[in-house]
Amino acid sequence: MIRRIPLLLLLAWAGAALERAAAQNPAVDQVTAQLFEQYVARQAKIDSESVMAATHLVAARGRETGFWKVVLAELQQDNPGSEIGCLRVLGKMLATDAAARDAIQRREETGEISAWIPTVCLGPEVVAELLQRGRKADRFRIDHYVIALARARTPAAKDFFLAVLRTPAEPGDPYATTPHSVRHLDSTCFHAAVGLAQLGAAEGFDWLIAHCEFSQGSVTNAWPGVSRGGNLSDCCQEALRQLSDQRQSSSAAEWAAWRQSVDWQRLPRRAVVFRDS
Repeated sequence: MIRRIPLLLLLAWAGAALERAAAQNPAVDQVTAQLFEQYVARQAKIDSESVMAATHLVAARGRETGFWKVVLAELQQDNPGSEIGCLRVLGKMLATDAAARDAIQRREETGEISAWIPTVCLGPEVVAELLQRGRKADRFRIDHYVIALARARTPAAKDFFLAVLRTPAEPGDPYATTPHSVRHLDSTCFHAAVGLAQLGAAEGFDWLIAHCEFSQGSVTNAWPGVSRGGNLSDCCQEALRQLSDQRQSSSAAEWAAWRQSVDWQRLPRRAVVFRDS
């Protein structure tokens, strides 16, 4: 039988407990550890809403306390049952680190001050591990690695994203992510294209524009904005709107015209906001 804990009760209980634990000892957050073990890493039948709520709480509270090291260590155990949960947590943590880097840069360039004190918490070994494991992942699990790295918005993942879009790979390609005859799923390619576009790479925009109309594929695991379980074209459209801040464009021709007119040197590096399954 599936264990069900009402989502609101889980959020209320866990949120209050995490606040108390962090206040007592930020370095030893036992409640975060319990949530991670019971709802993220554990191989048990638990309803998805409770799992996603716990994933969000672990990512939000465990980033600054160093709990990301525990999550990384669990990922390195090569446990298929906890792999995707670890990737979701690390991806959310990396997204917050990316937002922190943005805030720090704005503060340095413009003097902008916010109520949030931005800090980058995860070490470079996290991205390195995701890249190493992602290149070896099968075509069904690699999407989760691509999503986590797209959330990180790190230039270190650019070649990895390009390799995803290049499949089938050329013989001898050092960044190949699959056997030469295998093509990645549309969802994986979509997330790789978003990852590239967030870095300002034209290849990412080109892929999104090429698939923003009349595409029959689908996007799974993470969707841009309010799109959910979306048609590939709908997701490409929403991603392009977030990346460009052009809310009126809708056809491939309009996006292609925008692509030709944009000043790539001045185009702001915007993040696509993903929602999970």
